[in-house]
Amino acid sequence: MPGIAGLITKKENGNEPVLVETMLQCMLHEPFYTHGTYHSPESGVYVGFCALPGAFSDCMPIMNEMKDIILFLTGECYFDRDVIDDLARRGHRFEPNNASCLPHLYEEQGADFFRSLNGWFNGLIVDRRRSEAVLFNDRFGIRRIYFYETPDLFAFASEAKSLLKVFPELREISLKSVGEFLNYDCVLENRTYFPKVNLLPPCSVWRFKNGQAHKKAYLDMDELENQEVLDYEKFTRELETTFRRILPRYFTGGPVGIGLTGGLDTRLIMACADAAPGRLPCYTFGGTYRDIFDMRIAPKVAAACGQPHTALRLDDAELLRDYPNRVEKATYISDGLEGTDKVDVVAFNQLARGIAPVRMTGKYGSQVLKGIFGFDARPPYPHIISEGFRAYIDEAARTAARLQQGNRLTFLLQKAIPWWWNAFVTLESSQVEVRSPFLDNDLIKVLYQAPPLDPGFGTRFELNLIGKTKPELMAFPTTGTHGGNGPWPVSKAVKLFIKTMLIIDKIYIRERLPFNMTHLVGKLDHLLISPLHLDRLVMGYADFRRYRRWFRDQLSGYLQDVILDRKTLNRPYWDRKGLEKAVTDHIKGRGTYLREIRKVLQVELTHRVLLESL
Repeated sequence: MPGIAGLITKKENGNEPVLVETMLQCMLHEPFYTHGTYHSPESGVYVGFCALPGAFSDCMPIMNEMKDIILFLTGECYFDRDVIDDLARRGHRFEPNNASCLPHLYEEQGADFFRSLNGWFNGLIVDRRRSEAVLFNDRFGIRRIYFYETPDLFAFASEAKSLLKVFPELREISLKSVGEFLNYDCVLENRTYFPKVNLLPPCSVWRFKNGQAHKKAYLDMDELENQEVLDYEKFTRELETTFRRILPRYFTGGPVGIGLTGGLDTRLIMACADAAPGRLPCYTFGGTYRDIFDMRIAPKVAAACGQPHTALRLDDAELLRDYPNRVEKATYISDGLEGTDKVDVVAFNQLARGIAPVRMTGKYGSQVLKGIFGFDARPPYPHIISEGFRAYIDEAARTAARLQQGNRLTFLLQKAIPWWWNAFVTLESSQVEVRSPFLDNDLIKVLYQAPPLDPGFGTRFELNLIGKTKPELMAFPTTGTHGGNGPWPVSKAVKLFIKTMLIIDKIYIRERLPFNMTHLVGKLDHLLISPLHLDRLVMGYADFRRYRRWFRDQLSGYLQDVILDRKTLNRPYWDRKGLEKAVTDHIKGRGTYLREIRKVLQVELTHRVLLESL
């Protein structure tokens, strides 16, 4: 993923440029990345950087007129036009659509600079005026900075593998972190798989001067949590006004395309963006098994807005043939946090880049508006876990319970999103700049002023705003069966069909089901549904990913080679007989162990790709 890496030293060793070049090479996942290095021995700062061509940050190193402020950036920052115009009036020279404005803002705003930044980013400032270096990140920690400290240096990188590569002593794995991943699909408390490598906390502004590090946060979330609570009507008006006002920020630069789904979040963006006809290319991802409902609904949304739409498909058979290479690449890019059931993400976003280098999405709209949390315990069946390792699973549950005792929205923004959702964004960002307006600073500020809301508020809010802004988009239902204002019998029948097909397909592909149905569905599929090809009648409407079946059939040989390998079975986490039985039962159709397989495979690939093969 495009990013930054570097060293801030207290004592020169002479090999710093070589180390930084090696760190940088670990992040050059595609040949089209722009990249370079910057060395300032007098400051003890050595930096490597890479960016997507034409991206917001593709202008590094970024300097002010006096060249005494040098800035490096990952990600994007979003500004209103008046901020840019004011800088120009003050005599600063910069390009208005990239990060070249940032050193000038830093000059003008001083310490308030970091609070004013809006977006997903991290960066380093070399301030020669004050003889200091400043490392910072966004207020939610979405753009990761991994770091490693010794008495003589501070090493940082956008990707953990850059640190592992140049510091072999970091190549060990934390049992505690593996326990957390097995329970929650992420590592908690700004830690990583690697016990000596940590994450920069959200809202960080860490200053390095005269061999000392001064670590502070530029925003106390109490400021947001303790705002005045608005009454329902005023809150709703303020939320609507704010969303309309901030949305244009996310269509500057570009060109911008939108990853359009059949859901409400991207439909709200389409309604309020009011793009000129033909100026906002839309696309939707899918496989070749069957067009999912996103593929069927999104083109109608695009057409109603006068925009072109492209169906981006990956051939399932080709995807599975190349699965071993794709899953190792995804594991490598995401630093072991994602990959086993998301190998398509890189390839889909490569296709999206062919349409537009910036990808607008509805990410986190359902989380912040509708309270769809996502973060939850998803432990594997205990019989695959070794007796001595089960305590780490229990410890993870206690840690998560403690962390969730504070404000729920703050937990979502600064913990669940950067820890649990981040890996998916990392894979996407290796190919395109990913945007979403739903974490905008101003919008989040309003959401902290919400009165007590019922669970349906977010859906009603989006439907009402869409209806007021672009009522023609209400003509067809969403994948959540909202909207759709056609003739009563037809509209009701369409919604019932969508709802029924989604439920059936989710039962078929989900990794766990209630009422002890998990293994029953696996057995029925093996004995009846697959042999008679009944799945072709009603399945394939919810998701193009069908790993429960793929792991049983097309990928069974790969699973046996990796998971049932002696090296894997001898890891301290697994009960050998329990794991062998789970994999064999899944392949033989005697049960469903999708969750167990994807988690075990992810941990094993983390060992092999990031610890043993660097």
